[in-house]
Amino acid sequence: MKAWLVLFACLLPLAAQRPAQSPAPVPATTPDGFTVARPGYRFSFPKDHGSHPDFRTEWWYFTGHLWSADGKRRFGYQLTFFRQASPSAAWTGSAAWRTDQIHLAHGALTDETGRRFRVAERLNRGGLPADAALDRLAVFNEAWSAELGPEGAIILRMKVDDARLELTLQPATPPVVFGEDGVSRKGADPTASSHYITFPRLASTGTLKFGSAPPIPVSGQSWMDHGFSSNQLSAGQVGWDWAAVQLRDGRSLMAYRMRLQDGGQDPFSSITEVDPKGRITRSTRTFAMRAKGQWTSPASRTAYPQPLEVEAWGERWTLVPILADQELRTARSTGITYWEGACRVLDSNGKEVGDAYLELTGYAHSLKGRF
Repeated sequence: MKAWLVLFACLLPLAAQRPAQSPAPVPATTPDGFTVARPGYRFSFPKDHGSHPDFRTEWWYFTGHLWSADGKRRFGYQLTFFRQASPSAAWTGSAAWRTDQIHLAHGALTDETGRRFRVAERLNRGGLPADAALDRLAVFNEAWSAELGPEGAIILRMKVDDARLELTLQPATPPVVFGEDGVSRKGADPTASSHYITFPRLASTGTLKFGSAPPIPVSGQSWMDHGFSSNQLSAGQVGWDWAAVQLRDGRSLMAYRMRLQDGGQDPFSSITEVDPKGRITRSTRTFAMRAKGQWTSPASRTAYPQPLEVEAWGERWTLVPILADQELRTARSTGITYWEGACRVLDSNGKEVGDAYLELTGYAHSLKGRF
């Protein structure tokens, strides 16, 4: 679960079949004092690319598909920065180390040719080892960083095991604001919502270096999410299946299926289509995500649905992982085991028509109470 930055934001109402809205008013804060994502939020950039510490949870999420200059090697990457707040009254340590902000990060690199999946994680108190600016995109956790440059490009740096990745991401479209009236609802609970900004296409160039070997020039396309929330799940929800799809015809799709304890799909699930200019063209809550197979992790013994088929608007796409084992087990940071990986996108005729990143959570354990 999904994220994760320049001058404009476009927002069209969801042209979808909607579940009935709760008649209860949306509270301004959670019982422990965190701000709730509520309708009517107006984004202001570059400030809203930065941190929002009055919300409990925030994430800056980057994924991408990269190729070597000769086209013979393919890589996928994920870099997610998390900020997690706790009530100030919960602090019991020394006043000199007092902080209510914890910064976590997950990094992963998929090497299709080398058949290897590298993973690393970070966990630090807010301050010198990790922080996020309040007025712009500038987030770091130790040597990992993401920063918006003066000309609108995003500079990423991360190291996973012996692999060092440095990228420049250039937005191909304005950022997209998902949801209705500035808020993305995730469930019947009116506090189960987030403010959700996305760059669905970022032209990506840079280098990937393994150990002492010469750096490999790489290029491709990335996806970026930024969200902030104080609650992501309603009662009965255990996790989600989330996909960021970049089709070769220029369309981008963002789909999330909020899964219930009985395996059903929550009616607040959604799929949205974005055109090549970054405009939301259509959204619906009536769609399907179906398992076309199953892969069981030899490490966690968790079974994940893959490949995964997505169907909406009379079209079907199958997301096929470029490596089956792209599972993250993050016991030292978030404590969550989940699957997140690079996929090929096939149409109903089996033709490759795009690339995707797929995130599968709540299969090893429920996520309720963790966000």
